[in-house]
This record gives sequence, structure tokens and C-alpha cells, in this order.
Amino acid sequence: MRVPKSTLAALRRSPKLLLNIHFWVVMALFGGGILLHYPQIIPFIEPLEPDSFLFLTRHSIGRLVLLLPITYAALVFGLRAGLASVTAAVLIMLPNLFLLTQITNDDVIEMAGIVVIGLVVNLWLESYWTDKKHRQQAYARLETAQRELQRMQQNLRFYLKQITIAQEEERRRIAQELHDDTAQDLVVMSRKLDSFISRGSDLSPDDINYLEDLHHLINRTLSEVRRFSQDLRPSVLDDLGLLPALEWLTSELSKHFNMDIEIKVQGAARRFPEETELVMFRIAQESLRNIGKHAKSKKAWVTLNFSPDKTVLTIKDKGKGFKPPERIGDLAALGKLGLAGMQERVQLIGGQLKITSHPGKGTTVIVTVMDSDNISQ
Repeated sequence: MRVPKSTLAALRRSPKLLLNIHFWVVMALFGGGILLHYPQIIPFIEPLEPDSFLFLTRHSIGRLVLLLPITYAALVFGLRAGLASVTAAVLIMLPNLFLLTQITNDDVIEMAGIVVIGLVVNLWLESYWTDKKHRQQAYARLETAQRELQRMQQNLRFYLKQITIAQEEERRRIAQELHDDTAQDLVVMSRKLDSFISRGSDLSPDDINYLEDLHHLINRTLSEVRRFSQDLRPSVLDDLGLLPALEWLTSELSKHFNMDIEIKVQGAARRFPEETELVMFRIAQESLRNIGKHAKSKKAWVTLNFSPDKTVLTIKDKGKGFKPPERIGDLAALGKLGLAGMQERVQLIGGQLKITSHPGKGTTVIVTVMDSDNISQ
């Protein structure tokens, strides 16, 4: 004879169930209900009289007590155990009807009420646990999605950092080539042309004027190449640090845009890691170029405030300003790619960027870097 798989599974679960304290609590509650229904089974004790207690008979109290194991089983073990407890309660109450000398309508109603209430409690608890399970699953999915989003954001920051590093390395390489190759070739051309003009006694005045114009053009191109090289990667930033680089930058842009730029230093100046200094320099460079190109302001202020725990770089103007978005992250969507690039750069060094602007009242860019993680050793 082949034993059904469900029976084998029940047998395997039996020892585990017998070790469960909740199972024995349910059994004890059922035992109390049985004693209230059949007190005559207790030896050496006279049967309890079914006198009223709180306007309830002993049988009524016994039936109400049977709701306890039904509810407890449904709460601890779930719907199947709760329905099994309802069945057990019916089996406990049913024989007692035949032992009563007179069956009243109250007895039948009470039994039916216990069954209905037991079923309602089971269904309500099942619904509660199902909803709770669904909420837990939704929370688990949400936490998984949040972890995945955090991982993607970390990867994105890593890729942005690598891209920024690659951009700066490429800027450094191009600046070096412009300085060492292109600029030097232009210097040689300028000197040779100057020497040729000096020796050209047989040249006509028109030829000499033409060559002198060409000489001036080469010198002007040389100046532009050197400026491009410095803009791409100023050697003063690598050699002397952030503060001298900002002083050089304000001097150059003041001449280029015919704008008065005032630089102020507060606190004891100090060096930062190369990456931090580069980010702060690029933000100052981008901000001042925006002022010169778009703000229509003849005055700008650059302030570098060194305090014991942080350093704050502020670039301010009194130009035409603009209406910034509620979130800095929306700058790219508004076409403010330069400002959006500032935000990305600041995040790479763990700093904070704040941009305030009002139409007709100018713009202020504030970069805050906590020195605990960025002080150069």
C-alpha cells in the first residue's frame, strides 16, 4: 500500500509541531473549553452546576472560551490551522447538545455564532497577514531598487570621475604639446622672419611692410597659443597651487574681458590634493568666463575663505542674473551645461555647490569643501 505524499509530509512535520510551544498553548485552550463543557470528566469532583455567571451560563462561557484557541491558532499558524480549530470547536460542542436535558434556541444560536465568528476571525487574520506579506514584499523590492539605484549612482560617479580625470589628462597633454611644440615652432618662425627682415636690404618697402605684418601675426598667434595652453592646464596650478592659480586667472580674465575682478583671501591659506584644487580652479574659471560672456557685469568678486574645518570659494557678480531651477540637478535640462558641470565636479570631491541668482541682481556661486577629507598632507 502506497502512502500519500501529503500524509508523509504531515508525518515529517509532526515532531517539529510537537516541539512548538504555540501548539501546546492551543491544546491548553482547547482543554479549558472541554472542561467547561464536560466538567463531569474530572474525577472526584461533582459536576459543576450550569448557574449563570455575568448573565451567561457555564455552557455559554465554554463556547466563548473556544474562540480563544481558534483565534490563537489562526494568528500563529495561519488560515488552515484556524479552520481546523473551528472544526475542532464544533466537534467539542456538538456532543454536549445531546447531553443537555433541554436544547434551547440560544444553544443553537451560540454554536452557530461561534462558528461564524471563528470563520470571520480567520478570514480577517488571513487578509491581514496577506496584506502584511505583500507590504513586506513591496518594501523588499523597494529596498532592492534603492540599493540598485545607489549602486548605479556610485558607478556613475566613478565613471564621471574617470571621465574628468581623462579630460584633465588630455588637457594637460594638449597644453604641453602646444607649449613645447607649436609655441616653440612659432618662436622659431618669428625669429627667422625678424632676421630675414633685418637682412633684407634689397626688399621693397611694400615687401618689408608685408613681412612685418606677417611677423606681428605670428607673434599674436604665439600669444594666443600660449593663452590656450594656460587655459587648458595652467602650469602655475601644478607648480604653486590654487591661490596663485586664482590670482593668475583673475588677472588674465580681467584683461581678456575688460572687467574688474577683485580677489580676497580670508584665513590661513593651505594646499589641497591636486584633484580638489583642480575642481575649485575649474569652477572659478567657468564662473568668471560666464560673467565675462553673459552677465554683462564690469565687476566681479572672488573670495577664498579658509576656516579650520572647511574652505569656501565664492564667485559673485552684479550682472543680469537668471532664474535658477528649484534643484541644481535640473540645470542641464535648462541648458545650463556649464553650471551642471560644476555640480558634477563638486560631487566628485565630496563638496557642496550652491548657486543663487536673481534677474537683474547678479549671481553668486559658492563651493564648500570640508577640509577633514581634503587637506593635503
